[in-house]
Amino acid sequence: MEEITQAQDSTQETQQDSSSFVWIIVLVVACIAGYEFVQSAQKTMVIRQTPASVSTPVLVTTSSTSIYGPPTITVSQIEAVFTAYHSPATGTGQALYDLGMKYGIDPAFALAFFMHESTLGTAGEARMTLALGNERCINDRPCIDQDRGGYAQFNSWQDGYEHWYMLMTSDLYKGAGLTTVQTIIPRYAPTADNNNEQAYIDSLIYSVNAWRSGKVMI
Repeated sequence: MEEITQAQDSTQETQQDSSSFVWIIVLVVACIAGYEFVQSAQKTMVIRQTPASVSTPVLVTTSSTSIYGPPTITVSQIEAVFTAYHSPATGTGQALYDLGMKYGIDPAFALAFFMHESTLGTAGEARMTLALGNERCINDRPCIDQDRGGYAQFNSWQDGYEHWYMLMTSDLYKGAGLTTVQTIIPRYAPTADNNNEQAYIDSLIYSVNAWRSGKVMI
């Protein structure tokens, strides 16, 4: 009987040891699974948080930008911009586009100059002169507001557009090798005339890039 009892005790001890070993394995597996779950959750959090930490791209660039080339905006885009800003030049988008084609200048840049100079004819001298770029007096057009330095008065918005395109393609600019906004502005709107040249350049590039991306109001 003692041998049987001892055998039973031995069997119980073996079962207890096996049970303990099983529980140890279960605990180890649970720990590993828990660790992997935490790591996965942290990665998910990082992935979800990443977009919120990415800053919005800035449209302004300091890369050299030539005003010459084919149109990069359409007539309908030009008209949409005119309409959005309640420009008195609304309805002349086709002329701005066609004249750009004629002189080999991307009309997006002409529109950008127009925007910077007078918010598309809604402010300043352009309301009277019908000028795209607030040009000073020239020989073949009346000179008004001479007490403020004098400005050329054009016959129509279309007339003002063409004279601006002619100015850009003249010996003063294109003929002198000034074909980018970075080289044009120091002569067109110099610091000596109380202009911020870099701000003007950035304004032109920002406007052109915004319209090329499909924006209307900028």
